[in-house]
Amino acid sequence: MRAFGKALLTALVVVGLTATPAFAGNIALTGHDDDFHCFFGSGGACTQLQTFLTFVRAGSSNPSLPVLAFDDSANSGDLELSGVLTSLGIAHTTVNPDIPANVTDALFDPTKYSAFVVASDETCGGCDLDATGEAAIAAHSAAIASFFNAGGGIIGLAGADNAGTYYNFLPASASGSGSPPSSGYVGQTCFGTAFPAVNGDPTHNFFATPGTGGVSSLYCVAEVETLGSDAGKVESLVLQGGAIETSVITTTTGTTTGGAAVPEPATVALLGLGFAGLGYRRRRSAKK
Repeated sequence: MRAFGKALLTALVVVGLTATPAFAGNIALTGHDDDFHCFFGSGGACTQLQTFLTFVRAGSSNPSLPVLAFDDSANSGDLELSGVLTSLGIAHTTVNPDIPANVTDALFDPTKYSAFVVASDETCGGCDLDATGEAAIAAHSAAIASFFNAGGGIIGLAGADNAGTYYNFLPASASGSGSPPSSGYVGQTCFGTAFPAVNGDPTHNFFATPGTGGVSSLYCVAEVETLGSDAGKVESLVLQGGAIETSVITTTTGTTTGGAAVPEPATVALLGLGFAGLGYRRRRSAKK
């Protein structure tokens, strides 16, 4: 029994050490097509995107690593997101997801990239990505979750008319809808960062309030509309220190969301080891 107890303790220690990622990722989402407007000279869009980049890359073990940009020039004639990253001085690799073979699990490597950014949906009117490219990215959900759990950052821009499916690449639930106005936005402070608002640019989708409408309660509202009938609607969201384990979103504080909590693999392993120990003791007792 002593030998079994020692083995059980060793297993518990190993499971405990491997249960939590060493780093956890950050996410920024907005209904603004900051890639399009920054590319064509909007200072507000450039400032917001720069702030998002700094925020999401901060979760990486090496925030100075390049950014992975999913962008395509076929719809707009320009690589808007890639061009903006160049103008902001952000080292990056551009991948065209409209050729699905370009998007592989190996791309989502936290030792090569500090974050990835998905260009806005073409329905914003002059933006780059379409449903084909967005589906190709979302098809690698397991690799994205691993990247995120290792500290990789994620930025999602305007889903526009396809907001219901555009955000499917996210490891934490979020959905967007509606046709926002161009002004009346006010930035908010989340996780110690003051996020700027963007006013004067056409804007393309709202988000539900965190904890409602399919949006994870772990998000913080980074930008809100204040005018007219749209007052109080959420325009930008951020999440810090998140991880995804067995389809349950967690933060470094241990909060969970997305329905009933599912035991993490480590928890299941612990329960299994515990039941095995009880069974062993009962068998020994029966023999006495």
